[in-house]
Amino acid sequence: MAVVHMLKLGILIDASAEVPAHVLANPHVRMLPVAIQIDDKIYTDQRDPTFTRDFNRQYLNLRAAEVSQSVPPQGKAISDFFARHIALDFDHVFGLFVASTRSPIFKNAFAASSKAINDTMGLRVQAGIKGPLLVECYDSLNIFTGYGVQVMEALRGFEAATSVAQIRANMQRLSQSAYCYVAPSQLDFLLTRAKAKGEESVGKLGQMAAKMLGIIPVLRGFQGQTGSVAKVRSVPAARDYVLDIARREMARGLLAPFINLSFSGEVGVVEAMPGYRSLCKEAAAKGVTVSLQEMSPTGSINLGPEALTVGFLGQNHEPTL
Repeated sequence: MAVVHMLKLGILIDASAEVPAHVLANPHVRMLPVAIQIDDKIYTDQRDPTFTRDFNRQYLNLRAAEVSQSVPPQGKAISDFFARHIALDFDHVFGLFVASTRSPIFKNAFAASSKAINDTMGLRVQAGIKGPLLVECYDSLNIFTGYGVQVMEALRGFEAATSVAQIRANMQRLSQSAYCYVAPSQLDFLLTRAKAKGEESVGKLGQMAAKMLGIIPVLRGFQGQTGSVAKVRSVPAARDYVLDIARREMARGLLAPFINLSFSGEVGVVEAMPGYRSLCKEAAAKGVTVSLQEMSPTGSINLGPEALTVGFLGQNHEPTL
């Protein structure tokens, strides 16, 4: 059996992974930046806290919802990233990327990985490193914190495993049990963004009636599919809904000791919520780590201001309370 510590192992993610800062700072982790275009300007999401804060305060408006688009890294850019940030640091890299149903990043990375050995061998030989660089790519089948919580569990298993085969098996199973629940705060932004992207993940809400009644959809990402799973009468109710789902499933038993949250605004808003405080108290009693971070621009440009996402690895369940 190949012992893991004999190889230098890495995890490659993309900027749409909603993870806490300590994950991004982990020496095993490398992150592919993602560009966002608004009109003729390009903004690069590299998970810089200052840039994130400024972006979320300046650009989460209906104009941006209508005209913005993600500019995922293409094959050459990913190959160049391998050469600059991976080739000399690792021997075997596991790439975990945002759902392929939402972005071509996984497809582009998979294509680049097939050429990684040839593209990087010269660099490694010149640096005196024996053996090829191996890169494996996996589709997270999820979004936002549902993708991010897989990264957190992959890293935990990564550091505890004793063989590459164990790590590979762990990577293959993560996507099947990941959930992401989303509580948006601005229906207009969400609908404008969905229309601009030509999708109906929000569903046919009866837009005028929904706006008049203050209806907010609760969304769920699961196994590559995203859609509305509930409709509630206010933003606070939507936030309580996603927090209560997480609390319920934690009581039933999570498959990994993490609940991962992101918010496209001041995180103090979430920290002040009674439901969040209850979640943290119950999680502490069960040995579950709760993380909360400001949502990356890659996520927030799709959900709008002050949206809350909650991700966890859980048992199969109905998305209703």
